[in-house]
Amino acid sequence: MKTTRMIFMSAIILIIFQLFTACANDGGEIKATSETGSSADNEDNEETAAEQPQKPALNLPDEKFGGYEFRVLNTPSDEMRADTTIYAAEETGDGVNDAVYKRNQLAEERFDIEITEIKTGRGNITQTAMNSIKAGADDYDLIMYSIDAGAGIAQNNMAVDYNTIPYADLNQPWWDGDMVRDLSIGGRCYFVTGAFSLAHYGKTQGIFFNKKLLQELAIESPYDVIGAGNWTYDKFYEMGRNASKDLDGDGVFTDKDQYGLVSFSWVYGNAFMAGAGQQMVGKDENDMHVFSLRNENFINVYQKLMGIMHDGNMVFDGGDGSMDLTPMFINNQSLFLSNNIHSAINLRGMETDFGIIPLPKQDENQGRYYSYVYGPPVMLVPVTAGDLNRTGMILEALCYESTDTVIRAYYDNLLKTKISRDDESEGMLDIIFQNRIYSVTDIYYMPETYNSFYTLCQNNGDIVSWLEKNEGKIVSAIEKNNQAFSEN
Repeated sequence: MKTTRMIFMSAIILIIFQLFTACANDGGEIKATSETGSSADNEDNEETAAEQPQKPALNLPDEKFGGYEFRVLNTPSDEMRADTTIYAAEETGDGVNDAVYKRNQLAEERFDIEITEIKTGRGNITQTAMNSIKAGADDYDLIMYSIDAGAGIAQNNMAVDYNTIPYADLNQPWWDGDMVRDLSIGGRCYFVTGAFSLAHYGKTQGIFFNKKLLQELAIESPYDVIGAGNWTYDKFYEMGRNASKDLDGDGVFTDKDQYGLVSFSWVYGNAFMAGAGQQMVGKDENDMHVFSLRNENFINVYQKLMGIMHDGNMVFDGGDGSMDLTPMFINNQSLFLSNNIHSAINLRGMETDFGIIPLPKQDENQGRYYSYVYGPPVMLVPVTAGDLNRTGMILEALCYESTDTVIRAYYDNLLKTKISRDDESEGMLDIIFQNRIYSVTDIYYMPETYNSFYTLCQNNGDIVSWLEKNEGKIVSAIEKNNQAFSEN
């Protein structure tokens, strides 16, 4: 049913920022502290909205900083393929821009500060930041860093552990508890994001589906499947395998034909595995990294997924990512498109109606849907930042104020201008954003895992043989990384 705007907005703040406090993962499957139910569980009404707990109050000292310039080093949105907006010079009538302006203005007036953004290209930000830190220069209070690029700074003791920053309360729902859970190491959190940043929402993976093909193929709505808790690998395969069609009749399947799914093997290989709760590197009881691929469930999940993705002509693989697959989806050549939420911007002109759903579960026994987040910018505080009390207060206030301004506008923007062509999209976004997975392999172990695993998925390779070949170097990299952080 269509919720009222007031009820929907009050529920969003609490649903979007569900906090996962488990900072240890003892195997290949992610463990969280709360469950995600079916879309029926997420349906709001007057009674359940009234029972929702109130947003916690912001508990900060009443301090002023004499016009201090709070400096943020950031990367442009087009280079990150996500909305990296954290600064607005003035109100323009754009919902997100004006919400950012209002949010910043609230913090600036509260603390008597001026928020300044310094932009640099993605290829330059690492060197820019490291040169500044190595020189001992207090140039930046915050660095909005691509998560993989920031690993070197954290490993080399150039970043501040958020647990040591006064007033930055990572237990509050305006911080991303999923990231705290997944990316902490040894109980320390160098990479954090919160409601201050939009980019980790845009980098979250989902699945778009084509309603025209759904009707032509006489397939039940994925919304109904999810409502029943049955959106699994098997259901995805059942629906997608019937969509493939040789449109031009030449006997060869190319980008001119129709498929169940258009995607990239480096997307579906990692995203769908994460959707089943599987990670290549997990955590031990001390919150340190451990190799977690050599377990029966991971191997079984991989083999089942590859059996689906390489069945006949069900999937069109875009290869290395240089090909734009959205035109095929827009032209009704695929039932499903797997991509990040930010890519919805490319579908605004699509004439055919489409919907959005989370990644499928491994099977019906899996308690929740998981959403893989690839390469989002994170909030990193350099060790050269001057006053951590001031930094903590400002970041806590910015994240807090964002829940009533920026996140509301962003969510509205997604629903109204990019994704929503039906009532159900609201609940689907709730599910997608509620249970996110951040992979440490994408940050620390790309040379040892990423490219070779991508090739393995692309070629439907033997996972057991791959493990025998690569386990030694992955374990060695994990031990080296753990040692580096133990010495920080």
